[in-house]
Amino acid sequence: MNEPYSGKHLWIWQLASTLSGNVQEIIKLGHSLGLTGWIVKSHDGTTVWPQFAQVVKLLQDAGFVVGSWGFVYGTNPAGEAQAAQISIDAGADWYVIDAETSFEGNPQAAVQLGNALRAKNPNLPIAYAPFAVPSAHPTFPYKEFSAFCNVCLPQIYWIDFGMALQTAIDTSYSELATYSLPIVPVAQAYGTATAAQLLEFGTLTKAKGSVGITYWDAQSANTQQLQAIGQTHEFSLVRSQPTPTSTTSAMPSDISPDAWYYAAVRDLLDRHIITAYHDGLFKPDQYITRAQAADWINRMRMYLEAEMAAKKLTLP
Repeated sequence: MNEPYSGKHLWIWQLASTLSGNVQEIIKLGHSLGLTGWIVKSHDGTTVWPQFAQVVKLLQDAGFVVGSWGFVYGTNPAGEAQAAQISIDAGADWYVIDAETSFEGNPQAAVQLGNALRAKNPNLPIAYAPFAVPSAHPTFPYKEFSAFCNVCLPQIYWIDFGMALQTAIDTSYSELATYSLPIVPVAQAYGTATAAQLLEFGTLTKAKGSVGITYWDAQSANTQQLQAIGQTHEFSLVRSQPTPTSTTSAMPSDISPDAWYYAAVRDLLDRHIITAYHDGLFKPDQYITRAQAADWINRMRMYLEAEMAAKKLTLP
């Protein structure tokens, strides 16, 4: 069985600022991008954010793995563990710790947080998302977090670092190897990161042996960055999304039920072979680009491979 951090995941910071908090639109986006799961913020320090409980079951019912994440300060590790526990009890498939500058020079806080979390969750997959380059943060407690976590999610924000993409990845993976945890990186899907860089990020990290990839974040990514996430297929088949049964995708409002192509669009949307635009419209009279054509053809390939695998057949 795949670990919950396998596959392709997108972070949600502020639900209200992510597609206006419309969960059905978030689900549609996740399916269109071929996501395995979402990582949704559940608390800030000891303050619980209700958004996690609002979406966890809806996203899971739609076929996604749902991780909970909290930003921690280390001033009250027991209280932060209690805040995290609320989301864990609500059904989180895994939990991610976002620990940053306040933990530098404070290893005991990491130990206390880990002890509190593990006391109630001995088998839960727990991750931490630290600075990507340990040598730049020599007092951060990587060793202490690695002792109780199952996986490391380094924040490899190469543009913010002023580093070449491959240099940032190579440096992070090399330095984190000391701690002997699987690495599932966080890619920079915001700011001036280009689609080409995000596609290369997927290729390079897969070559490093990562079984998963995550992107920060849903509310900040622009259209080109989201399209690149959707076109990153190295991690897409780790955990396949279910074919809709009793429910179907909402039809774009610009396609009339009387249109001669309505049934074809309905069927292909439901199978996630074609997609609507991010504004929810299909724009049936608009030409598609070579990039869009390649994406749709690849979605057809993935769909057929999944069908063949379910039937234990192979393509000739």
